[in-house]
Amino acid sequence: MKPLRPTLLSLVSPALVLATIISPARPQSSPSPRHARSVESRINSTGGGTLSRAAAGKTPLVFVEAPAIAASDLRGRFPQGSRLALLKPGAKREAINLTPEFFAAADPQVSFDGTKILFAGLERPGTRWQIWEMNADGSAKRQITRCEADCLRPAYLAREGIVYTVVGGKDASPRSQIHVAKLDGSEDHPITFGPGNFQVETVLRDGRILVSAASPLVPGLKGSSGFYTLRHDGSGLASYRCEHQQTAVRAQAAELDDGSLVFIKNTRQREAVGGELAMIRPGALHNSTLTPLATVAFSPSRLEGEELLVARETPGAQTSSEKFSLYSYDAARGAFGGLIYQDPNLSSVQAVPVAAHGVPRWYWSTLKPDSKEGYFICLDSYHSLDAPHGRFTANIARVRVLMFEDATGQEQVLGEAPVETDGSFFIAVPADRPVRFELLDASGKVVHAQQSWIWSRPGEEHGCVGCHENKSVAPTNRWPLTLRRFDTPTRLGVETQTVAAH
Repeated sequence: MKPLRPTLLSLVSPALVLATIISPARPQSSPSPRHARSVESRINSTGGGTLSRAAAGKTPLVFVEAPAIAASDLRGRFPQGSRLALLKPGAKREAINLTPEFFAAADPQVSFDGTKILFAGLERPGTRWQIWEMNADGSAKRQITRCEADCLRPAYLAREGIVYTVVGGKDASPRSQIHVAKLDGSEDHPITFGPGNFQVETVLRDGRILVSAASPLVPGLKGSSGFYTLRHDGSGLASYRCEHQQTAVRAQAAELDDGSLVFIKNTRQREAVGGELAMIRPGALHNSTLTPLATVAFSPSRLEGEELLVARETPGAQTSSEKFSLYSYDAARGAFGGLIYQDPNLSSVQAVPVAAHGVPRWYWSTLKPDSKEGYFICLDSYHSLDAPHGRFTANIARVRVLMFEDATGQEQVLGEAPVETDGSFFIAVPADRPVRFELLDASGKVVHAQQSWIWSRPGEEHGCVGCHENKSVAPTNRWPLTLRRFDTPTRLGVETQTVAAH
């Protein structure tokens, strides 16, 4: 039996501390049929807003218009309905309603060639959100998904694929996972497996899928969320940045040309809609706030270069809920530009340019579909941001692995594996099952416990530098002892005969 050799990608991929994803949210409220009809009549008429000079003669925009926006889970954001509106270059006041057939429509994404629009649509109150696609002018609508749960927040992948968020569970405590499928709806399958509320944010240019997720197991951080990346096959799950300094919900992210990430950071009450506009520059460990707390922003997207489209709370709006209008924002100067579009009765959010843009890179999957196990290789478990000076001083002798049982909502101990004197360990665990790790000293006392869940896909060689290590530190160039002394990993919860030769 040849020893399993970690790939270069696996060794520089994620830390062990990742998110468990359970987030309380309000139940979705369904309007009465009479109220729904009155709302539909309001949102299904042609828009009559105010257009600034900044938008005249530029790229067409597609965006969401809604009478009200609620701080709810994805299913209940637009309790009075919504529509997708198209603003053509040179238009004076009119935004064309693209979705008159729907009670609610949201989350528009434009195809790479600029000819199609992917979106989430709710045909009638009480039905399920599904993923749809239409031509950029609103014609030829076709339903892609037929989910038993609610499907929202879609995005295009390379090679005729899509990724989207599936929200299920009880209304009072929804849980969501990430699915991928072909553009015709075939080959639908999940790529996340932890208990939680994963949500698609965007597909990065390097091909990774950026998602947001809450982390309620981390003490004192219940109600916070952060960003994570994974590949289209569900492998390579990693935290994008560790943001444990402040309780905040981070979501609605978009990528700029230089790889910077802009997003909305909500440090206010969870019931509030929107938040501060924030950014993470390439190489930065933490985000920087772009707008003051008093400025309420929503749904940033890239317009051109470092110019953004941002929905901003309308100053002086005399409504019972926050009302948003579209503005430009110069990320280089850190300042809002002019008003782009405003409707006197509806909020305008989630604006994206209807234009061709680059196709993200594609990862060739190295998974083994017939395998029942995945692998974790830790180079040095002594490395950790949770320890003084970034390194544990207590001697680590073993690692205990616990697995979450979805049926019972409880965790079970799979077993323990030895940790080498250099801090390395090599284990095999059941594939597609959420696990976490506890580091033990020789007496069995817990030195450090991972507070969140991670998984390994079938045959995935999932590597990490340490245990919640510094993301800016590269691993030491050495071969870990655990791969010198063992031909095979320590198996915890998996049968020996399931192992294939490597």
